[in-house]
Amino acid sequence: MAIMRSLIRAAFVFGIFTLAVPAGINWKTIWLEPNPIILQSPGSFAPYVVKGIDGSDVKADLTHSPHLKISSSDENIVFVDRKSARLIAKAPGRVEIRISFSECTSLITVTVLDPSRQSK
Repeated sequence: MAIMRSLIRAAFVFGIFTLAVPAGINWKTIWLEPNPIILQSPGSFAPYVVKGIDGSDVKADLTHSPHLKISSSDENIVFVDRKSARLIAKAPGRVEIRISFSECTSLITVTVLDPSRQSK
């Protein structure tokens, strides 16, 4: 019985440790795909994927990690919907999307076109 408790305790600690490791790994780079992003008009959207390369040169999808931080420089122009991993155009303009994971940060530009200024 004591051995079983020790095994369960070890499995629990190992499980907690493996959940915490991704953000603690020395990440070399992170990026958002696609890049660049041009949204055709307010109301349009683009799905995104955030990827990174860790210190062991292993590529990973970080899109749904609880440690990922992603934000728009102006949510009145582009709104970041983390739940569905989409960038949603709200108004014409240009914003920077900042992504951060562990000690890595990356910026990309997203442009929302103004349909009234597009040639037909």
